Order: sequence, then structure tokens, then C-alpha cells
Amino acid sequence: MEERVIQSAILKVKLLNGSFISIRPLTLAERKKCLEILPQAFDSNPDKFAEQYIEAQESILHFIISRTNPNFSKEDVNKLLDGSLIEQIVKFALKDPFSEILGFSG
Repeated sequence: MEERVIQSAILKVKLLNGSFISIRPLTLAERKKCLEILPQAFDSNPDKFAEQYIEAQESILHFIISRTNPNFSKEDVNKLLDGSLIEQIVKFALKDPFSEILGFSG
């Protein structure tokens, strides 16, 4: 009988300073934790929305990256990632495999 082994995918990311980190997709429990970060980041003051939105992004990115790189700091998130890296990391780590199966777009 043939044994079939599957492993989690890993994304290797080259940071702006030339160093590399590895990212893995999040578990369902970790994805739920990301959802918990969002409401905590916003209050009812519309004047602070932009600042709080960026801080929420920082917290979620730090959470994603620190799963496989525990020494990666929030300062690293701010200084070593640009928009294109952030987009690729988020799409990879938070990919919803059910969306393709169920035919959802986006």
C-alpha cells in the first residue's frame, strides 16, 4: 500500500534588509485569534481610525510572522516589510481553501 504524506506549505520571504524568514499558513485557531485582534484595535473615535487601522495591521502581521519567527518584533514588521511583501504574506497565511471549493471569489 502506498503511503501519502502531506506537509504544510512554507513561504520563504526576503525582507527589505536582505535576510529571510519563513511563514506557514495559520491554523483555524490562529485565524480566529487574528479576528480577535481587529475589534480590539478600533474605538469609536473616527479621528483615530487611520492610526488604529495601521496598528491593527501591525499586530496581525506580527502575530502571523511570530508563529514561525518568535524573535521577529513589531519594529521589524514596521521596518522590514513593504506593501508587496505584506500582501503576499497575508494572502498566504490567511488563505481560505474552502473559498475555492465552494466557488467563492476573492
